Amino acid sequence: MRVVTEHSPPGEYLDANGRVTGATAELVRELMKRAGEPGDIVLLPWARGYRMALQEPNVALFEATRSEIREDLFKWVGPIKRVTGGFFVRRQDDLAIETLDDARELNGVCAYRGGSDGQSLTALGFTNLEQPTRPAQCLEMLMHRRVDAWMTSDIGHLPLFAETDYSANDVTLAYITSAKYLYIAMSLDTADATVARWQKILDKMKLDGTFAQYYRGTYPDEMIEALSHPGHPDFPWLDQGG
Repeated sequence: MRVVTEHSPPGEYLDANGRVTGATAELVRELMKRAGEPGDIVLLPWARGYRMALQEPNVALFEATRSEIREDLFKWVGPIKRVTGGFFVRRQDDLAIETLDDARELNGVCAYRGGSDGQSLTALGFTNLEQPTRPAQCLEMLMHRRVDAWMTSDIGHLPLFAETDYSANDVTLAYITSAKYLYIAMSLDTADATVARWQKILDKMKLDGTFAQYYRGTYPDEMIEALSHPGHPDFPWLDQGG
């Protein structure tokens, strides 16, 4: 298998020696070791890695969102991550958001310009949007009380705190709008036995605590707990036996 990923810290990035590392990369590397795969992980631009997995044999790409559109394009091993999106607020405010209508009434919602979050909220008729050019500006605007909420995800916002004096504990997820599950996407020609072997090994890593060991301190505890049990989410596009 040729195993590829993209630059996406803290999960995947190059260290000072040019080696692919990060919490998710090291998890996958351990999985490869247990599966007897002799190669290593290669970091490529996402579009190139995706095209490889789509068109070339024996390619494993991570982290790929498993979706209805992609379901029949790959074979899947996972989930290895869950990304929960929604409205984040200042923890000290204890602000309740129970519906999208509540969010429409807030004193400003920040979503960076050009991102899918802002596009989605615009399509939903939000008129209280603030859309700066950089995601980190949304964090600053939230903490300086220029907006009441920040539309982002529990994992996507983590690297931004490194650029500021704030901590991830300063914000809390007040309303969930989406949950995406990320997988290792294997090219369609990959033998079913190989896919099953990788899945079995990953499941065992979840049960023996290895999965949590690699993620603890990097990703939210809620995500780690939710994914530390073997099994797949109930994807609505799959049949009951899918």
